[in-house]
Amino acid sequence: MESAISRQWYQLYENNPKIQAFAIAKGEEIIWQTENWNLLEDIKQIVAAPKEATSNVSAFGVKYKKVTSSPDTYIGSAANKGHLLIVRINEKGWAIAWADPTSVPELALIDLTKAAVHLSRDIR
Repeated sequence: MESAISRQWYQLYENNPKIQAFAIAKGEEIIWQTENWNLLEDIKQIVAAPKEATSNVSAFGVKYKKVTSSPDTYIGSAANKGHLLIVRINEKGWAIAWADPTSVPELALIDLTKAAVHLSRDIR
């Protein structure tokens, strides 16, 4: 499974280099994340954010303010500190990404959603 996630990370970054960090959660547990990010302490509130439409989410020491959310997606932005993107993979999994401040978060969310679709058969 790790190779499938790694492949999706490399493809995601190749398609959109403004997405600079990536993680996969199964339930409330991080099962894979890039080395430049650590979401272990924040994962419970991160995966709850889409369902609860949380107004603020902290991740890796940065507080993101909700831009938009649905039960399956979430975009949070933090001024000059970038964007937190969350997409449901399936009933058990979430794809989480960080995009740099110059990115268009709605477009980055589309790229993350494509990665999540590809991972849906691997995260169970």
